[in-house]
Amino acid sequence: MSGPILFHPNDASAVLPEALPALTDLRRRGLTHRYVRHVRSSQAFALNLFAPLDADGVLAVLAHLGHVAVDVEAPLFEYEDTLDRLAEGSKRSPHRTQVDVLLRGSTEDGRRIAALIEVKLGEPNFGTCSAFASADNTDPDVCGQPGLFGSDPGRCFQLNNHGNGHRRYAEYLAEVGLVPPSPRADDGGCWVRAGRSQPMRNLALAHVLVTEGEADQVVFALCAPVLHSVMWRRFAEFRAVFCDTDAVTMRDLPAETVARQHPDDGAAFTIRYRPALSNTALRNLATDSSTS
Repeated sequence: MSGPILFHPNDASAVLPEALPALTDLRRRGLTHRYVRHVRSSQAFALNLFAPLDADGVLAVLAHLGHVAVDVEAPLFEYEDTLDRLAEGSKRSPHRTQVDVLLRGSTEDGRRIAALIEVKLGEPNFGTCSAFASADNTDPDVCGQPGLFGSDPGRCFQLNNHGNGHRRYAEYLAEVGLVPPSPRADDGGCWVRAGRSQPMRNLALAHVLVTEGEADQVVFALCAPVLHSVMWRRFAEFRAVFCDTDAVTMRDLPAETVARQHPDDGAAFTIRYRPALSNTALRNLATDSSTS
């Protein structure tokens, strides 16, 4: 007896028809995830959620995130700052922070708005700090100290880019208010050495767009199924430490809210993902983060 089908045989079956051009574009740009055809792929989930949105759909999503726009652009997938203003690339690794979905628009009074959206299907957490786990970390004691970057950004191995330069997260987050994590959400060391590392980088990128004049207001949002309580708790723990500013805010974006903005009211999306969006399935998915 054969087991369940875990991988789609081709790109056309991995995504909705409206999302296939976006997946083809990611292939061309070399930005597809290894497991994009997996039935649990968060990248395919993001494509299937956002690619079907027409202009009215993007307007509705931005409104849910707190921004009333009059003009919008089509969703952009796997956005990264090609200018690398966070100084993340190095000879060791060219990798820069990528955002699953970028939405852009403008308001009636001409303000430029952007939404940086991190999409999760079944992962139990955000990505952790690679420097903290590195055997080459020259200053591991900093990782054990409380505060942002262990309260010692000058010696932080992450900011020093594993000895290959100086990442600028601390500079772009300098004006962001911070609140110490609650005892329940505190692992006793640097506040971003574990599950707050990935959203911290996305938040820093949001501040890059404002500081460098590319947007007037930016919202950083988590998009996940309503029932994915583990992921929502992780995002709440992050938001409890990093405060909103006048220009950069953080918001929740339930996946079901996005799907309802599809021209078919999310019918095709719901049929495809109904088994995965059940409470039991999400508990099982949260044990395997290898398919993002």
